[in-house]
Parts: sequence; C-alpha cells; structure tokens
Amino acid sequence: MGFWTGKKVLVTGGAGFIGSHLVEELVEDGAVLTVADNLERGRLSNLDAVIDQIRFVKTDLCVAENCVNVSKDQEIVLNLAARVTGIEYNRTHQAEMFEHNMLLQQLPLRAAHEVGVKRFIQVSTACIYPHDAIVPTPESEGTRGTPEPTNEGYGWSKRMGERLAEYYAQETDMEIGIVRPFNAYGPRDYYDVKTSHVIPALIKKVLDGDDPVVVWGSGNQSRVFVHAKDFAHGIKLLAEKYPYPDPVNVGHDDEISIKDLLAKILELTGLKRNVYYDTSMPEGYPRRAADTTKLKKVTGGFIPSISVEEGLTEMIEWYRKNQLK
Repeated sequence: MGFWTGKKVLVTGGAGFIGSHLVEELVEDGAVLTVADNLERGRLSNLDAVIDQIRFVKTDLCVAENCVNVSKDQEIVLNLAARVTGIEYNRTHQAEMFEHNMLLQQLPLRAAHEVGVKRFIQVSTACIYPHDAIVPTPESEGTRGTPEPTNEGYGWSKRMGERLAEYYAQETDMEIGIVRPFNAYGPRDYYDVKTSHVIPALIKKVLDGDDPVVVWGSGNQSRVFVHAKDFAHGIKLLAEKYPYPDPVNVGHDDEISIKDLLAKILELTGLKRNVYYDTSMPEGYPRRAADTTKLKKVTGGFIPSISVEEGLTEMIEWYRKNQLK
C-alpha cells in the first residue's frame, strides 16, 4: 500500500487545469477524492476521466460555511483554490486579487483546523518574489522587498497566506506544507486573452489569425514554464514527503525568452505572423527561474521534466480541437 491508498483527500480548485491533473494522479494512487470548485475558471470536463471515481462539489470557497462543509471527514486538504490571471488583469485589479486570494487561503485553512484535518498544503506562487530577485531564485528571496509591481496585490496575498500557514503550524497540531509554483501551463489552460497567461494568450493570437501578433514588452524577458502534470506531481510529492511550513519552489532553471517562445509556437503551428513588441506595456520580471536545491533534496530528486516543446504541441492540438470554430 502506498501513502495515498485509502486517504480521504480534498482538492480545492480541483477542476482547474492543474488541479484536475492532481486529482487524476491521486485517484490512480488509491486516494478517496473530494473535489471542490466553483467552476468559474475550472471545467467539469477536465475531470471526465475520473468523474465516476470522485465526489465533486460545486461551491464558493469564499464562504466560510462552504469550506467547513467540504472539509468534514477529510484527512488531507490540498488547497489549489485561487483567482489566477495574467499580467494585464493583475495590474489593474490589485485590490480584487489581494482580497479574493486572501479569502481562498484563510477560509479553507481555518475550516480544516476546525474540523480536525491532519494535513494541509497551501499552494502559493513565485509572484511573491521581488522584481530584482536573484536568478535562479532561492526560497529565501520570498521575504525580501515587495512582490513584483504588476502582480503586487496577488503576490502580497500569497505572502500573507504563507505567513498564516506558518502561524497555524506553530499554534495547532496540523501538518502544513507550502508550495511555490513557477509559471504553469498545459492543454487545459485558460485562453481568455484578458485573464490568461502568456503561453495560452500567444497560442490564441497565432491560431486566431492575429497579424501582427502583439507582445507586451521587449520579448527579451525570460521565464521557466512548468507543465501542469509536472506541477501536480510536485504538489503530490511535497504533500507526502514535506508537510512543513517551509516553502518549496516547484520549477526549474531552463529559461526561455518570450521572443524564443513565440518563435517556437510559430514553428510548431507552421504559421507565419508579423510580430509587434509593444515596449510601452509592462513585461513583469526581467528573468524568472527557480532554484531547485530544496525541491530536489526533500523529494528525493524530483525536477519538472516535460519539455516546453512537448507542452506547446499538446496545447496547440487542444486549442485547435476545442476552441477554433
């Protein structure tokens, strides 16, 4: 029997593009799954492969009573519930991003404690790191300075969520872990240009026929991209092996510039587009990559390994099948 066999597990945000992969892994490992999601961003279709093997609850986790109801009788809560958007939305809705994400961290954590949940995983974000963070970025940078300005409301909410998790771990008997993901992407991602991240936004623009394709910033800014399946696996490993209030990056240090990313998308689609880099618009962090020293240490060597090319190919195929008309 493995660690997860027979465990009663709640995954909040479990119909999302990351959460759904985590749910599939946990079902395969023999866990007894409850998924809570309001379906604002998640899709029930993401759970098609396991829907008959889980309990799904559509609910608003910004309401304390709802958090209590779904947490009853659970042994482990993996809290992926969040309002996550792209740079355009984040920078113009700082208050909303702060307030909403604080509720989605505070209320599930409090509810889990109230009903006697033993283990809780708080999913944070690399957006807590300052604009001038060391690259590759170690976890120690998460308490220095202020979060990157374009994501400041979201970043501060996640910093506060981490601190709240630390206090609960100090003052209760709960086992609490903290996960800091870097840029996640995958075929179940969100393609609304107003709220999506860079990869789905660029794929949508290219496949929808935009010409020129408008890119915010110089295109020289670089990122690491973590496939949703790798991210889900990282959460599962950390929940099992490292339930301590000591944040751990889930990412890698294989950076790619946005210019090179777009070139790869054009290559994989077989399309030609003019490109306009709008340098009047913000581009966020100049570079972002994860120091994976702690991740490798506490998981026994895990590093996200699905290549960007493989992930982009999946996303392009998914978009052509499900979104193009």
